[in-house]
Amino acid sequence: MLSHPSCTDSILLSIWHHLLGDLSTHIALAQTCRRLRDLYGRDDTIWQAACFSAGFGRPLRRTAEPSGPGVPPGMSYRRLAGLLVNHTTICEIRSCTKANACFTDHYIRWPFVRIRPLHPNHPVDFHPLYFYLHFAQSHSTAAHQTRYQVHPHTPTPSPSPSPPPPSVPDSVSILLTHLPTFPECRYAQYGPLCAHPNASCAFATFPPVDRLEFENGEGDIFMIVENPEGCTILDVNRALAELIPFDDQHLEFALAHYQELAFTSGLSLPQLADLIFRDRGFMDDHEYPFLQHIVAHL
Repeated sequence: MLSHPSCTDSILLSIWHHLLGDLSTHIALAQTCRRLRDLYGRDDTIWQAACFSAGFGRPLRRTAEPSGPGVPPGMSYRRLAGLLVNHTTICEIRSCTKANACFTDHYIRWPFVRIRPLHPNHPVDFHPLYFYLHFAQSHSTAAHQTRYQVHPHTPTPSPSPSPPPPSVPDSVSILLTHLPTFPECRYAQYGPLCAHPNASCAFATFPPVDRLEFENGEGDIFMIVENPEGCTILDVNRALAELIPFDDQHLEFALAHYQELAFTSGLSLPQLADLIFRDRGFMDDHEYPFLQHIVAHL
């Protein structure tokens, strides 16, 4: 019988690849003993493969440098895998903890562990979270297929079909994914999205792609999202947020939201803002431009 000390590194790495798609088991295996911890910690690409096979990528980080003490300039895939597994134990949103349940069978059959060039006409399905987070949820359900250069308003097939949204994303729905929510319910709502690594890191499409072009109803490209390691939900979400006009309508909506939070918390708006500014999400790079504007003009 083969014992653990007699196993070569190649055998242990083969076990690792046999478990691709199960992040929890990978974390547990890497913590079994010092030898496995050192072996699986040498090369971050095996953790990238583990995340990829589970349907997760690494969103592009904003250019701002980390602000927290001891925060490294980048996040390794090994650390990201730990965040994803830990978040499932505290988050109450099933569509976050089971973010890739709709694509599990797809990834099992997908023979690759990183981004591959696709033919321009290769069918690409959008993740249901793309529609849920960015469009008003008040339409009847339907399901159609999307393609690589896509009209983003075409709903994707999934076990829970997304409602057919209007021709362009809803700016208020997008804004809500960037506003904080009440501390006692932050794990029951996406607020902000960057507080939920599983939903944020889920690939925006299957198969994952490194570039997405979004067209409006007239066929004009209004947004391009790129991530060489695969476009994630957070990448798309942040690109959409940059398109929100900084006008009176959205500013008033944000102000009413923050005033309600302040009233409920019993804090003044500046006191609440000071607390909120400290919460920069799992990548330590989230920003609150509407709140900054509101506080600056109090």
